[in-house]
This record gives sequence, C-alpha cells and structure tokens, in this order.
Amino acid sequence: MKFPILLLAAVTLSFAQWGGGGKSINDYKRVSVSGRDVYVYAPSGVAAKSPLLLSFHGMDQDPNYQQSNTHWEAVADTAGFVVAYPKGATGYSTWDISGDKDTKWITEIISQLAKDYDIDTKRVYMSGFSMGGMLSYHAMGKIADKIAAFAPCSGYLMGGPGQAMRPVPIFHTHGTKDDVVGYNNLENNLKSYRQQFNCPAQAEVEENHPNSENRATLYSWGPCDDGVYVKHLKLEGRMHSPSKADVSDIWNFVKMFSLDGVAGAIEVPTNRDAVFNGTFSDSLKLAGWKLQTHGGEGSLKHTEGMAEIKVTSVGTNAYDIQMIQNGMHYEKGQSYKLTFDAYGSEARSLEVNLEKDTDPWTSYLGEAKTFDLGTDKKNFEITFTMKESTDENGRISFNAGLAKGSVYIDNVVIAKIDESEVGGGETTSIAGKVLLQTGERTFGVYNMKGAFVCKLKATRMGDVQAKLDAMNIEKGLYVVKDGSFNRIFSVK
Repeated sequence: MKFPILLLAAVTLSFAQWGGGGKSINDYKRVSVSGRDVYVYAPSGVAAKSPLLLSFHGMDQDPNYQQSNTHWEAVADTAGFVVAYPKGATGYSTWDISGDKDTKWITEIISQLAKDYDIDTKRVYMSGFSMGGMLSYHAMGKIADKIAAFAPCSGYLMGGPGQAMRPVPIFHTHGTKDDVVGYNNLENNLKSYRQQFNCPAQAEVEENHPNSENRATLYSWGPCDDGVYVKHLKLEGRMHSPSKADVSDIWNFVKMFSLDGVAGAIEVPTNRDAVFNGTFSDSLKLAGWKLQTHGGEGSLKHTEGMAEIKVTSVGTNAYDIQMIQNGMHYEKGQSYKLTFDAYGSEARSLEVNLEKDTDPWTSYLGEAKTFDLGTDKKNFEITFTMKESTDENGRISFNAGLAKGSVYIDNVVIAKIDESEVGGGETTSIAGKVLLQTGERTFGVYNMKGAFVCKLKATRMGDVQAKLDAMNIEKGLYVVKDGSFNRIFSVK
C-alpha cells in the first residue's frame, strides 16, 4: 500500500509542538541494528528479563520527536523496563506497511536487545504514532508471535483492517479532532479486530477517564479469545499529536500480557489490617505500592528485594515525591505499630505518615514523622492510637522529596498493639523490649558513635522523647540505654 504524499503536508502542519521536560534522546544509547539506528533507554539497575517497549514515530519524523512527546523513560524508570525508539527509513522517514522489510527489522531489534539487555522476549510491546500506529496494525499480521501486545496511537491501516496472526491485545488512542488520520473511520477498523477475536459486542464504558490533557472516555471489549482485550481511549478535541499524557495508560494495559497469555493479575485486597507486600518479594516486586509526584522528579523501582525511591529533582515538600500504599483499615480507638527497614544512598531524612487517602489527607499521627537515615540499614518504628473515625481506605506514605539520591525501604509491617505500648514520637527499635517498667528509671544517652552524652530519668516512653527534645543537644539520632533496653530516638 502506498502512503499518500499529500499526508506529509497535513502531518507537518498539524503536529502539536510542546516540550515535555525530563530526559532527552541524548540520554538514550544509539544502537545500530542491521545498519539502522535504534535509540535505547534502560533504567539504572534494570533487572534481567525485564520487558521491552518499542515506540515508533510517524512519517517524516524521527526518534527525537517521538521521545520528546512521549517520554517513555519516565514510566520505565518507575516500572523497570527497557524502551527503544527505532528510526524509520531514509527519504520521508517512512515505514514499510505493505511488505515485510520493517517487520523483519523489528525481529532483529528484539534479538539484538535480548543480547544487549537480557530482556524478556515474551514481553515485548509495540506502540506507534500515526504511521507508526499503522505499522503496529501491520505487524499484527506479520510478527504477532514476537509482540505480546500492541498500542497504536492516531494511526490505522488506511486501506482497511488486516488479518491478525492470532488474537492480540490492542490499546488504541485517538483524538476526535484528528485531521490527518480521521477519527470517523476508526470504529470500522476496531470492529474488524473485535470480530476476528470474538470479543463481546458491547463495550464497557468509562466516562471521564483520567487524562491530564483531554476529556477522555475508555471503551473496553473483552475478554476475547485467548483472554485478550481490545480497548480504545477516545480523546475529545485532540488533534494529530502524540502525548506523554497517555503512556501510563498504555503501559498499565500492555504489561498484563505476555506471549504465554494473560499475565496473572495481582489482586491487592482492600480494607486491610496488614501491609500488602511489605517485603517487596521477587514475585510481587512493587505490587501494592505506587509512586506519586506532586513536585520534583523521581522514580520507584524494585532493587535487590527492596523498594528504591530515587529522587532526581527535589520538591518543596517531603510529600512531593512519595511511595504510598492505600487500602489500609485504621479502626478508631485501636493502637498500631508500624515498623520498617530503611537507609539512604547517603545521609538524609525520610518523612513517614499514616493518613487519610483523600483530601484533606488527615494525619493519624497528628503530623508526619521524620527520620534521619544513614547509609546502613536500620529498623524504624512508629506507634500511635487512631483517634479519628474509622478509615477503611487509609494509607501509608514514605515521603522523600526534600533530598536527591535514593531511599531503600524493606520489611514494612503494621500490627495492632495494646494502647499501653504506644510510645511518644519517632523511634527506631534496636531491641525487642520497648516498654518501660513501672517507676522512674535512669537512662544513659549516647550518640551514634557510642560516646556518652548525658543521663535522663523517665517513667514512660513519651517522657524519654520529651526530655530529649527539651535538652540542649545537637539534632540527630541518639541511643537511649538501660540494661537490656536499647532504643534510638531522633532529636530535631
């Protein structure tokens, strides 16, 4: 099929030009595959057997344009996969959407990156804009045995739908004001594939689907044959333009599929009394946790069996970059103890909160607690009694937005305790005995190098923190000892 040259002028005039921020194509590695360029981004420390996502530009474009508009690396940093932007052929930088020149090249790209990055070849995903979207549909009939899921954007085969090799997962995004690849003909294209895959005739419709740029409606047909789904994200008023506003939706769809079939969905129970996946196991990785950024830049990834929050640009508040888990049940009148292991790539602070998951984000601690982290892993503890009304969807927040570098978190546990066990302030547990005995006792206070600082007398845990805070000593961490009792306190 020939791609009309008239389309070139339309494409050139209608692209939405915008910056996007973040990394540029210069942060990608240029790899030569059969004499043609592919720009590859692999997050630092990406695990072996991670997925690969291929993003294809439109006609008369290049990887620089596609990357600057989609910024797939921002999602890859969080989710842990490899991204590649292949470059079209010479001339008008087109793709072969009638033969097999480019589909054969795609298989060569997969083979090369499997050698270079040890990717999971059963989890290769393909997305493309405009003519890159057309190539995605063309590839369904040529190399669907190599691609686990497809996500075309603003492009479909102009000569009519093709025949897919197998039922394939499809996530198609398209603007209603597209003046290059018209929106009105999209339904006939999608309907053909839904019929090929024996999808349900009726779509599930989600109006006002979250999208940062356009009013969006998400249509879902499925499950179809082999458990696949066909989905369409309709973007009201958008013209012919790729956008980073859509890439998270695309990733959240394609990641569910592999060439072995539908990946088993991880169901995170709600209204829980316990933390889900607090050990960040190799099987669950970051399931149940997510990164939220309100300012600054950062990523969340699974590193050596821990969660790593990596801050690359600081915000103005600790919560500007936060790892959270919601779905927690906090019962009014019940006391709780949160424990976790943490350390930093360098000395820094970490703010922790147990709070309401919606505005006004009420802290059930009174206020978020701040801990001083070193470069050695230590165990930290917070105890509190729930004073507010019962919350069946509370959350835990680890807030790291005030300093660059990485925070590593592991073994997050929340447990119900007796109210008598509730201490005062932020603490870290060195020994299991955390309760003071009845009566006033004398404690030794030592700095983190083991040097004696002073003595203090207290009868309750809360008294220890209060007396430390009232002393004229430097801010930092101190070990309070008395016989078998050892505990670290933070002075601010």
